[in-house]
Amino acid sequence: MKITEKLQTGQRVTLAFFGDSVTHGYFESFNGMHGTTDYNAVYHTLLRRRLAALYPDAKVTVINAGVGGDNAQKGLARLGADVVEKSPDAAVVCFGLNDINNALDGYTSALGEIFDRLQAADIEVIFMTPNMLNTYVDDSLTGGLREYAHKTAQYQTGGRMDAFMEAAVQTARERDVAVCDCYSEWKRRYEAGMDTTALLANKINHPAREMHGLFAEKLLKIITEGER
Repeated sequence: MKITEKLQTGQRVTLAFFGDSVTHGYFESFNGMHGTTDYNAVYHTLLRRRLAALYPDAKVTVINAGVGGDNAQKGLARLGADVVEKSPDAAVVCFGLNDINNALDGYTSALGEIFDRLQAADIEVIFMTPNMLNTYVDDSLTGGLREYAHKTAQYQTGGRMDAFMEAAVQTARERDVAVCDCYSEWKRRYEAGMDTTALLANKINHPAREMHGLFAEKLLKIITEGER
């Protein structure tokens, strides 16, 4: 990747992270709201620190273009102002957790246009698949959060989330967009018997702090080793 070369030669690199509440930095949820933010624990902060340790002469700038509640279609509407006009060297795109509530073709169409517009602007693109949704309704959830958790658990265990991620990865591959497939890693853990719902800070769709480290590590491999 071009950004790898810039990092290795100690140049300035700007990375944009374009997504939803997970990218923004939300963790626990309260009363139906996104809840707590922890910008020190979000995956792109962890990635920036690891890149700084590996390439101390490079200057890494992060643009947090995550908006809570967003899906790919809403993201497309703000892509110009929030990402393209800021001219980053690369953009990490991560949508899917909210798209699951709408039609699959609307999701893949919007993702495809996001990828196309970024590439047309000469911005390197990485598509990062998100985490799994909850697989059961945790006893701690109440009110609207509990009601929504019933829906998302069905999306996850009924195969809807799997279908969305498979289609999203295909959309990226068709455009030669690098894929950081974190969803598959979550699935591997789940199939090995791990309670992946316990790895969600809000027990629905926000990964716990330690799981942001997984995102950071997999992104780091793509950037430093070209792993796709």
